[in-house]
Amino acid sequence: MRPATSADLPACAEIINSYIDGTEWLPRTISRQDLEALFAPELLNQRTVLVAESDGEIVGYASLDTEAGFLPALYLKPGVRGAGLGKALLDAVKSACPNGFELTVFEPNKDAMRFYIREGLIEVPDGRKSDTEEGVPTLLMRWPGDVT
Repeated sequence: MRPATSADLPACAEIINSYIDGTEWLPRTISRQDLEALFAPELLNQRTVLVAESDGEIVGYASLDTEAGFLPALYLKPGVRGAGLGKALLDAVKSACPNGFELTVFEPNKDAMRFYIREGLIEVPDGRKSDTEEGVPTLLMRWPGDVT
């Protein structure tokens, strides 16, 4: 795990674009090119972006708004899921936001929901949103912070 540099951002954009393209239940609401444009160097001034590397290749990333305490994105390449990199990224997010943070997860993404629950996040009551841009319901989840 390390902070992203501007040179890492195209790889991060490719990870999310590939996820959208490879997820049957998730319609594309933004073109690949427009999504890539969101990963401009200015992003690093607005968010904390962390990357996971394996053999010198970016294989995952987390994008965190520390001021708002919100995690808009945590994605891994399919071939590295289940190897502990998602947990390592999430642990780094927890360290960056020791007082807690929230995220939304697409309701059909059962693997992500199980992962977040296992890692101590809880579903926020009344946090379900069905009128999303994608037309796919989301659940709001919260990590309450380091309570030790």
